[in-house]
Amino acid sequence: MKLLVLLTIMTNAVFAPLYGQHMAEEAKVKQVVNGFFQALSDEDIPSLRSYCRTNFTLLESGEIWSLDTLEAKIKPYFGKGARRINTIDFKKIVIQGPTAWVVYFNQAAMDLNGQKGTINWLESAVLSKEKNQWRIALLHSTTLPKKQK
Repeated sequence: MKLLVLLTIMTNAVFAPLYGQHMAEEAKVKQVVNGFFQALSDEDIPSLRSYCRTNFTLLESGEIWSLDTLEAKIKPYFGKGARRINTIDFKKIVIQGPTAWVVYFNQAAMDLNGQKGTINWLESAVLSKEKNQWRIALLHSTTLPKKQK
């Protein structure tokens, strides 16, 4: 019995810090994904770019976009009074060494000059650790159909 208690204590002493470290890395990954969409909402291209690898790829509506393509697609909407609030619901986060991948639902509540709407996506992202910072390498976005009333 004493041996079992001793083994339990030793196991917890060894693995508890690893669990805490893993949870801290998950929080950093979530922060990067949330920060990316906040920068998009804030119309802040330099901040948006800071969350991405230079070779970032976005799979959007059947097209393959680079970071430059994304910027070109969103810039025409800047300064037009649009508001966008994203709600990210993380479903899965896997971290293996310097690579992480996440699966989440993304809901954007939008308002453009009083015209309101909501868009929902199922998305996945691959992040890599670069100079001790997580950055998005790949984002795959699938627009979900509107719910029938």
